[in-house]
Amino acid sequence: MGGAVERKLLRLVKGEIQSGREDVTKNTYGEAGLEEYLVASQFVNLKGDIYDECARKYYYKSSEMGNPIGQFSMAVLYLQGTLSHPINNILGVELMLKSSKAGCGLALFSEGMWVLEGKYGKQKDPVKANKMFHKALKDPVLSQLKQNKSPHVGCLISLAHMRLSGLGCSKSYSAALKHFKAVEEIEPGKINVMVIKRLEFLEAVSGVELQREADFRNRRLKEMLKSIQFQSLGDWILLYQHCGFELSVKPSTEEGLYRFTHHNLLEWMGRVGAMLTLSEDYPAMGDAVPCLGCERPGCEVTEDTSGKEMKKCSKCQAPYCGVACQRKDWARHNPVCEAVHASIWNELTQHEMEILKQDEGLVGKLTRMGISGGEFLQVSASLKECTHSSTSIPCGLECFAENSARSMNKYSYTLVGSSVLTDKQRQ
Repeated sequence: MGGAVERKLLRLVKGEIQSGREDVTKNTYGEAGLEEYLVASQFVNLKGDIYDECARKYYYKSSEMGNPIGQFSMAVLYLQGTLSHPINNILGVELMLKSSKAGCGLALFSEGMWVLEGKYGKQKDPVKANKMFHKALKDPVLSQLKQNKSPHVGCLISLAHMRLSGLGCSKSYSAALKHFKAVEEIEPGKINVMVIKRLEFLEAVSGVELQREADFRNRRLKEMLKSIQFQSLGDWILLYQHCGFELSVKPSTEEGLYRFTHHNLLEWMGRVGAMLTLSEDYPAMGDAVPCLGCERPGCEVTEDTSGKEMKKCSKCQAPYCGVACQRKDWARHNPVCEAVHASIWNELTQHEMEILKQDEGLVGKLTRMGISGGEFLQVSASLKECTHSSTSIPCGLECFAENSARSMNKYSYTLVGSSVLTDKQRQ
């Protein structure tokens, strides 16, 4: 009986390959060992020891022929003892690593979990695990698997949790939300609806997203500042507006004519308690964004001139051309680094709640996201106190008005007091 079934499955698999139904797998991993892998997969669906034996035989053939997904399948047999196969961790790990190296998304996800958790002799390395999960998602076969969606979903959920905690990557509610929503497209109902709502809320109000948007706009502003020494206060305000920043205090007609340096502008902002907020629309919105340059004052290295990506400060993500420049800049950068880190890695302060409550359009914005007033209070229940330290980022309206311009002037960073990031800003 086994021989007859085997011949039938071989004909079936050959027909599927010839019809083009397996082109994604063939084009990704090659034709060698593909037929054997597909026959083994058919035997797995049949019950009985004789069929388990046939499945093992064909997985072994596929693996020996160098097919990455065949190697992954054989590795699982060795590691888990499925299909009544004897466990052999050494051979299992060896085959899994071969498959991973060949770009098999299933194996990349498995090895990524080993690296994340420190299993099978791997040292814990969240950064490396994050890269492996992203590489796994690039394998088109991963999303094509109909009977086993767990690795695809597992990759996305792992990346979402890493983005939430900042483990091995920068913290980002919007990135975590994107991964969770991708999971919902694959397996509707897999993610609790309150998790999605909470992330939509946090994405809108979190310091991470606001600071990222402010830094993005500031790249255009910094480039324009290079060619300006003196101009009127009114023109400085117009320049900021051009780049997407609004000042909460407007100068008088007479003040607007005063000629200022940029340093004078920040001093004036400190005297009058002016805050920067993000405009929803602004003239430079469609302009090209200058490439990243080294954060250390006086260093002219950019990603264009060096041909390399900037290294990022592990705490606040400030760009540097290398470790040497980062060390030279540490005395200046340290206070703002600690402040940005404290601001963007916490969710809400009591003062930030007051900012939110003063936003007349808050109810409408939350309603459009499907968040009720009760849910808003629920997700913002855990608040932290602000120390109002002279070296920390201001936490609320009064603290902000008193300290923001002085802090920006002293430590050279951009800080905004916008309350809720709008849909247009998030896009």
